[in-house]
Amino acid sequence: MRYFTIGCIAPILVLISINISLADIGIIVAFNSNLEQIKKSLKIKEISKNAGREFYSGKINNIDVVLVRSPMGKVNNAITAQALLSHYPVTSVVSIAPAGSINKGLNIGDIIIATEVFQHDFGTIKPYGFIWSRVPDGTNRDEPGYNLADKRLRNLALLYANNKKKTKNRIIEGIIVTGDQFISAQNKKEWLFKKFKAMAVDMGAGAIAQVCYANRVSFCILRIITDKAKIGARINFEKSIPGYQSDIDILKFIKGILQKNAKQKIACG
Repeated sequence: MRYFTIGCIAPILVLISINISLADIGIIVAFNSNLEQIKKSLKIKEISKNAGREFYSGKINNIDVVLVRSPMGKVNNAITAQALLSHYPVTSVVSIAPAGSINKGLNIGDIIIATEVFQHDFGTIKPYGFIWSRVPDGTNRDEPGYNLADKRLRNLALLYANNKKKTKNRIIEGIIVTGDQFISAQNKKEWLFKKFKAMAVDMGAGAIAQVCYANRVSFCILRIITDKAKIGARINFEKSIPGYQSDIDILKFIKGILQKNAKQKIACG
């Protein structure tokens, strides 16, 4: 009887393990407009709440997805990312949010795929000014740690960018810096470029990247430019809140990454 019981349980355990190992993609968005846009393409199976966030689990084009909106700020984004990774079997995270441009060549509506992320507001205030320090993440200073974005997911995003129809706005790679500050000052903008060679600045990428790194989950950071991070930036940003001012179809962009990610995983077995 004991062997019969083990024989019955074993296949169930195998099925459970297969189900748990399903390659889900977690999508974190900042704007309600993005949330509603992606929800329309998501065949929702379950809506659940964790850490004050509402999570939508389902499928987009037969690909398992968990969708959530995160309030702005590093702590808020860290809470969202950790709740996502703690309660759902995701193997990759895609983050979509606004950012201010630091590079002069960027325009409102352009999309940045992060190559690296840094938290620009971590450091020490000395009598003679601010001294930046790298956020401790358990690695040595000569190791990339959480700062380096996943190359495979970046390449998938670039594949879509290279194959998309020609648009006024561009999709390019670059460094993104994060801080709990809305930047609207030219001198700060110049410092961010000089210190980090940053393309754009936001309030969440660094936090999401650090949480993903700590959990050994790959991540892709996409940032849509909403303002120029100088005087008048707040007005431009508020215009973008109902929906990004971009001629790039963001939903198609996300679907393209999801499909290429699924095909690559199937090809790898």
